[in-house]
Amino acid sequence: MDKVIRALVYLRDCHPRSRVIATELGYFRNNRHRMDYATHRANGLPIGSGVVEAACKTLVTQRLKRSGMRWRHDGGQAILLLRSLVQSGRFERGWDLLAAAYKRDVRMSDDVLPFPRRTAA
Repeated sequence: MDKVIRALVYLRDCHPRSRVIATELGYFRNNRHRMDYATHRANGLPIGSGVVEAACKTLVTQRLKRSGMRWRHDGGQAILLLRSLVQSGRFERGWDLLAAAYKRDVRMSDDVLPFPRRTAA
């Protein structure tokens, strides 16, 4: 990374009025910590966008873009939430959190008649 920055400094000094070179130099200086690819790879982190693109394809595209499907925002978001919990192996914990947030006590109204029980024939 230092070589790239030194080269950009050299180019900036050769072309002091070039805004493009100054902008790129600023970008590399400000994002140097994000570009430590050797360390990221040694820590098992993905370097490219392929992992993210593959996740989008399996999580979103394969579920929401099937033939004839139409989703409103809320319905699509709910399906993606549940699908992400399943695919990440976190469904049980996620379901517990969802149930705690959306669970409501239901009371039977006094004027409801119970269904008669069927007897075995």
